[in-house]
Amino acid sequence: MRLIHPFRGVLPLREKVSRIISKPYDKYHLSEVKEIVKENPDSFLHVIKPELASGNPTKADNSDAQKKSRLKFLEFLQNGILQKVESDSYFIYRQVKPNFVYTGLLATIDAAAYRDGRIKIHEQTLAPKEGKLKDYLKVVGINAEPVMFTYPHKQEIDALMNHLTSNLPYADFHFDGKQHLLWQVSSPLDVAALQSAFEPIEKVYVADGHHRSASSVLLAEEIADQHPGASRFMGIFIPDHNLQLFEFNRLVKDTGGLSKEEIISRLTEDFEVTLQSVSNFQPARLHEFSMYIDSNWYSLKLKHSQINDQLGDKLDANILSQRILGPIFGIADLRNDNRVDFMSGLNGTEELKNMVDSGKFAVAFGLFPVSFEQFFDFSDRGKMMPPKTTWFEPKLLNGLVIYDLELEG
Repeated sequence: MRLIHPFRGVLPLREKVSRIISKPYDKYHLSEVKEIVKENPDSFLHVIKPELASGNPTKADNSDAQKKSRLKFLEFLQNGILQKVESDSYFIYRQVKPNFVYTGLLATIDAAAYRDGRIKIHEQTLAPKEGKLKDYLKVVGINAEPVMFTYPHKQEIDALMNHLTSNLPYADFHFDGKQHLLWQVSSPLDVAALQSAFEPIEKVYVADGHHRSASSVLLAEEIADQHPGASRFMGIFIPDHNLQLFEFNRLVKDTGGLSKEEIISRLTEDFEVTLQSVSNFQPARLHEFSMYIDSNWYSLKLKHSQINDQLGDKLDANILSQRILGPIFGIADLRNDNRVDFMSGLNGTEELKNMVDSGKFAVAFGLFPVSFEQFFDFSDRGKMMPPKTTWFEPKLLNGLVIYDLELEG
């Protein structure tokens, strides 16, 4: 059964792409959003949060606001700010940073692939959040930010993508300090070639967007008979070697009354603890952690005698919780304990240090990043990783390519 499909997407007007697209709403401060919607009537933020133009933000589950989002989307279409694509197409998206280039294919995927195991997940979703997102999607009716999927790279796909991106792009612009390029692939021969190249891909892995995937599946099971477009949802499919996978580090607000000496004493039961005479330090291998406390960095290496096949399948995020955060700091539930916070490894060790030196946190722990081999293995076996274990790059834009459930139906 075919895994991915072309679709008749909605694109921003070519001449105004950089004015129309936006980051996801939760990546802005509210003051930034208010300024953008005030100064830029073409911003896609008007679709995401149409009520902000009047200065009255509402909750995401407000049904009146959701209806306004749908109406604003249709208004953007009517006014030519957004434009429908008339033929089934794929879209190639590329994001260029100084040290990395990300390239992926925008397509739709059958919601049924989630239930039959062709979509692999590595994080548990929360049913209440799934339901709210499903209800939101049912009213607004668009996918404006794709779910990010990955798969082990294939030479044939890479070669074809390189060939197709040798043509002039639909859009080439700079936004948020990065270069963004978009190609529309609508030639029947090129569409067929992409279909053929992806034929060997039997399963894909959710890198980012677990709740968006789950909510799309719920919606499909509820209304696909009435709205065939809901039977699929939009994703971007990026091969593993075109993604970056960073660690998710942990920050703890207080020591629970323990002194540094007491913490180190308890750590030595399971770890080799070594003071590091450097300004910044990060783990160099699996089962090694960094700890910053009281203006000092320490290396924590799991003792060989503590390594066994049952130890959270050797996932460092599990080891940190099982051997440090739980027994020493009393943090048993990462999802609900407000004493722990998380920081992407993209921010670097200097920022971890700064957060402790500022007094906001008492101690920081750095992890070695999960490998793609671990990531694929966990997903294939249906095992769930702890919250905030992986941080994938790139982060995507809203409104660059839009999947309209009603248009496709």
